[in-house]
Parts: sequence; structure tokens; C-alpha cells
Amino acid sequence: MLRIIPFEIRKLVEQPMILLFFIACLSLNTIYILTAGLDQSYLNYVQETELKTGNLVTSDFREKLSNQSTSRKQQRLLTETAELENIFQDYSTEAMGQQIIGFYKIQGAVAERMKTKYEKLTPVASELGEEQAALEVGAAGETMSFFTFIRNRLFRAILGESLIFAILLGLYGSTSERFTKTDMLVMTSKTGRKTQISKYIASLIITSLFYIMMVILTFGIFNHLHPIGSLWQTSMSTLFHINVYIPYLLEVPFITWQPMTLVNYTILSILLGGLLVILCHGFNFLVGIWTNHLFRGFIVFVVIYVVFLGLEQFIYQFGWWNMHSLLMWHPISLWRVQGYWFTEMGPYSIIPWQESIATIINLFLLILGGLLTSKFYATKEVK
Repeated sequence: MLRIIPFEIRKLVEQPMILLFFIACLSLNTIYILTAGLDQSYLNYVQETELKTGNLVTSDFREKLSNQSTSRKQQRLLTETAELENIFQDYSTEAMGQQIIGFYKIQGAVAERMKTKYEKLTPVASELGEEQAALEVGAAGETMSFFTFIRNRLFRAILGESLIFAILLGLYGSTSERFTKTDMLVMTSKTGRKTQISKYIASLIITSLFYIMMVILTFGIFNHLHPIGSLWQTSMSTLFHINVYIPYLLEVPFITWQPMTLVNYTILSILLGGLLVILCHGFNFLVGIWTNHLFRGFIVFVVIYVVFLGLEQFIYQFGWWNMHSLLMWHPISLWRVQGYWFTEMGPYSIIPWQESIATIINLFLLILGGLLTSKFYATKEVK
């Protein structure tokens, strides 16, 4: 069946909607970048200043900065760095955990597991304290704006577009013969049904290429319009960057499960996002096989998505944290909490690196679902 894959890829690429969707997404991302409202001039000033003062806010940094020529940007930078301190020196992650547990009124076994989670975060905070990560100047007061735009807006847009593409191509890949009315001809034989393997591989290749190209081109355009230079090497845990939990706006330090710079965090997010795209494509390919119709398969996905979101809100309102913690392992939840990936994730996780572990578990479930579907499909009656 491997020799059929190039022909299946060609059939997909020849669909005009694929190119149009790609161009539309890239255009939207470009507009998004152009209208980001980031203060590039201040970032440039801070980076130029770092060459003379160093990137850690110490007394020496403040002294050198004070001796620089007076300007509005200099006064702003002096103000923003005036009271910065190494908060991770003797920082209590247990107290941070108690704050989050109390804020969300989490009780029972989930609260106990979360206490254990925050105890395991203590060595990370100690390491951040030794590295003086909190004192890294980054882009000073603009650090939060740049970091949030990159990880929580720009990448979220890329991931969302790629997941939509994965949904549609996964469904189309397994139901395309229905559109050309060749399903009765192809799928009534054992050999013909095996072409679904080729269709899966072909649609997965196109989906992966879409995601990879969208990442490369979008970040390429961003870096061209907003060259952020050394900001890529700034710690994610600088004091100028915090984790904000909504809807009640609880603010805590941004602590990842191992010290990371912006570039490390972005690369890991891209890799985990790629696995989510593979999951989304795979599960919807299987839905297409079971429903044997693109539109019906899409309706099934929408119903599951809407019911899941409604159930999550219902459970959250009633404080059923045991059920809430189980829902956080679902791929939909993994996408929704993308902005908290690789951190302690507050009320959205009960163990370290939960988003990564949950993704791996879902990949195993996808493989299991594929095996079960292949047995069903081998004897399915084509209508």
C-alpha cells in the first residue's frame, strides 16, 4: 500500500481548499502580527542598554543605568527595575500551592495531590533562585507583552488553525471515496479497504506539513517584523513575566518544571502542539470511518466538543474537583490550557508535566482505537 501514498497525497494537494485555507491562515496571522501593538522601540532600547549594564538587575546594573544619558526610556527602565528582587531565594512553592487551593476552594483527594505537586516544585524554585532568573531584565515592562503574545496568542492561533485543518483533513481523508462515489467500488474488497492505511498516512503527511510550514512562516514573519534578539534567551521566570489564572485573575510567578528560556519554551510548545495535531487528525480519521460521511463526522465532533465544554463548566461550578481533574486529561482540555503548558498549571493539573503525560496516554489510546477500528472495518458493510 506504500506505493499508493504519493497518489493519495496528490489527490489531496489538488484540492483547492487546502491551498486557500493555508493562504487565509497565513494572511490572518500576518495581520495579527502587524496589529500586535508591541513596543518594539522600547525593547530595542532595553537590549542596547543590556550591552552596557548586563542582563541581571543588580545594584551595579542600576548604577550603570543611572549614568546613562537621561531620556524618557531611561527613566521608565529605572522605575521598572527599582524594586526588583530575587523572589525565588527561599521561595515557598508549598505556600503558592495553598494559595491556589484556597483561591479555587479545592478539597478532598485532589487538594492532597496538588499539595504533593507543589512540594515537587520546590527544587525548581531553588534552582531559579541560584540562577537569579527573577532578576533577568528581558524587555523590562514590555516582557509580559512580548511573552504573552508569542506563547498565548500567536502560537495559540497557529495551533488552533492547524487543529481545524487536522479535523477537516482527517474526516475528508477517510471519507473521500464517498464524494467521488467510488466507495462501493473500492471498499467492497479486502484489498480496497486497505487503502485507508495509505489515505491515513497521506492525510497525516499533509496535516504535518501544514503545521510545520505555518510555524516556520508565521514565526519567520514575526521575527522579521519584531526582531527580539536576546529576548529569546530570557528566562520564562523573570519577575517581569507572571502566570495569570482566569476567570478570577489570580497572579503567581511563572514557574516551569525545569528552568526554560523563551526559545526553549517555544520549541517545546511547538513539539507538544505537533503531537496534539497528530491526535486530532487521527481521532477524526477514525470518526470518519465509523460515520462514513464527512458532514456526519463533523457533527459528531462538534457535539462531543460542545457537550464536553458544557460538562466542564457544569462540574467547575459545582466544585466537583475529582471529575474536573479527570477531564483535564482530554485532548480538548490540553488545547484549552495551552497557555499554561509546562508550568504547575494551577487547578488544571494534579501531577508534574501532566500535559505531556496526558498527550502520550492519548497517543496510546489513538493506537488502540485504530486497532479496534481496523477489526470493525474489515467486516463493515458498505452502504
